[in-house]
Amino acid sequence: MARAGIEGRVNLRRGLLGFNKQVKQETRKDATEAALIAGIIGKNTGQNTIATTPSDLSIEPKGNRIWTGQMYEDFDVDVRQRGTSIEIKLGWLRRKRKYYTIQEDGGVVQTRRGPITVSGMHAITNAVMAAQKHLDDKGIR
Repeated sequence: MARAGIEGRVNLRRGLLGFNKQVKQETRKDATEAALIAGIIGKNTGQNTIATTPSDLSIEPKGNRIWTGQMYEDFDVDVRQRGTSIEIKLGWLRRKRKYYTIQEDGGVVQTRRGPITVSGMHAITNAVMAAQKHLDDKGIR
């Protein structure tokens, strides 16, 4: 009888450990998927901000910050998993130009017409907020 009780506890323990392992795997998979989707949402939001924020530099009214398309194309996302952490980076990750920073944060640009004050478009802030909202909606911090 004592042996049956021990075997029962061992089987119960094995079952609980297996269940715990399965829950951890599913949670990791769900978190990874949510991070990838959040990254896509963030990238789309950042690019949308570039495409819909009026330009202060154009002589004619212009409803976006796209001139050559390079700043729009360079806005990117990188999602990496390291151990139990997942990191989402948004913005100009591969090519950083002073022009992008002035467009993002605002500042003064010297032109042939003289200095022009550029208002910030806040593409990175908008991208991060959209990605964070997706993660919050999934219950992920």
